[in-house]
Amino acid sequence: MRANLHLPHSLDSLAAKSLMSRRTFTRHFRLLTGSTVGDWLLAERLALTQRLLESTEQSIDSIATLAGFGSPVSLRHHFRQSLGVSPSAWRKTFKGE
Repeated sequence: MRANLHLPHSLDSLAAKSLMSRRTFTRHFRLLTGSTVGDWLLAERLALTQRLLESTEQSIDSIATLAGFGSPVSLRHHFRQSLGVSPSAWRKTFKGE
């Protein structure tokens, strides 16, 4: 999933790819990661967003697409909720602008 964060991932599609039932996949995923699929996916998308903000000049719109948020509004909402700052503020802090 990490290599394809920009794609939509549903619990059913992931379970099918793993040749497991949804319930079995969910149980195994939680045992291996300590997290739900949704929480893990959000954390990975936020981590990618952080890296892109720190290392590129790409726009928030482009980063939202690359990280799989679907829209800049969604990216900004989740970023602020999880990290307490806006993506722009994060970029300024960690790029030294």
